[in-house]
Amino acid sequence: MSPIRLGVIGLRGMGGGHVRAVSKHPDARLLAVAEIDAPLAETVAGRHDARAYTDYRRMLEEQPLDGVIIATPHVLHAPMTLNALDAGMHVLIEKPIAMRVSEGDRMVHRAEERGLILAVGHNYRTFPGNLMLKRLLDEGQVGPLYRVHWQWLENRPDSYYQRDRWRCTWRQAGGGVLMNQTSHDLDLLCWLVGKPVEVSAMIGNYAHTHEVEDTVVATIRFQTGAYATLQLSTCGSSLNSRHLWGEQGEIVFRDTRNANVHIPEHFQIGRYRTSFHETIRTDPNIAGQPDISWEDIDCSGREHPSLLDSFINAVRGKGRPVTDGVSALQTLELINAMILSGVRKRVVTLPIDRDDYDAVFEDLCRGNYALK
Repeated sequence: MSPIRLGVIGLRGMGGGHVRAVSKHPDARLLAVAEIDAPLAETVAGRHDARAYTDYRRMLEEQPLDGVIIATPHVLHAPMTLNALDAGMHVLIEKPIAMRVSEGDRMVHRAEERGLILAVGHNYRTFPGNLMLKRLLDEGQVGPLYRVHWQWLENRPDSYYQRDRWRCTWRQAGGGVLMNQTSHDLDLLCWLVGKPVEVSAMIGNYAHTHEVEDTVVATIRFQTGAYATLQLSTCGSSLNSRHLWGEQGEIVFRDTRNANVHIPEHFQIGRYRTSFHETIRTDPNIAGQPDISWEDIDCSGREHPSLLDSFINAVRGKGRPVTDGVSALQTLELINAMILSGVRKRVVTLPIDRDDYDAVFEDLCRGNYALK
């Protein structure tokens, strides 16, 4: 079977990793790269016997590609994806799928209309700890979820933003901690718990010189009836902490070394001797607590195909991407809903009004709302 012919757009940051992954993949061939930094494009192309472009549109026109991988600033995700889909190419795009859900709608619709794969780089679904957490929930090991507490805290000094100035503005990044860092967590949360239907959030910029939010505190109600509370911030020491409560037990997933953890240092499941409703109804002790049996969870051996593996398989008609455009759009809508709630200071129901969010986003870009 012939290898999938791919091009990579954007070579800094994640783009370089995508080039290396494609060049090593037995079922892929790197034909071309596109990067506005001409010397960088020529250097990378020369290493991999590929063609270099400074204008990605010329690459789309001239190269016989099956698909492209896009790793550019957020503001370019929607236009580049739409152009690639119009050129008949499958697309794997870095997260987030877009900055505004109205853009994401067009991208998903265009891919469906043309029968093309649209995959998004939410790679948390491939981590061993998260795969095991998904399995425990899907198997009903703690019963239906009713409550979740989720924290992602990791410091990002101003030097991080000085390196990539585009991350500092609403116009180019579309958001701060929600878009840049925790869109992965929010994608994972929706994958684990289900569709969000109501959001209340406070957003602010506590310590940074950039425009966008660095701290978010939010509550979410899901279609399943579960509630979640979230604390997300780039002003804090590394902490990945998740506590999920169900009718039959609870799960604790925690790491203080790395907020983007693959295998957590503390991962336990606690099973109740009796269901929570039964404990509430029958315990004679006015401060009665569930009788819990705790067990450590080992997730070190679990593996999942990479995002590139799943993209190539999907292009060949063998399954779906790890994260497709439809599910990534749900994550983006949740992010937009949090920003809308924080700016308008009200509870937001989903699906959100696209025109309403676009108006708020334009006001944020113009500096009409101050988050300090």
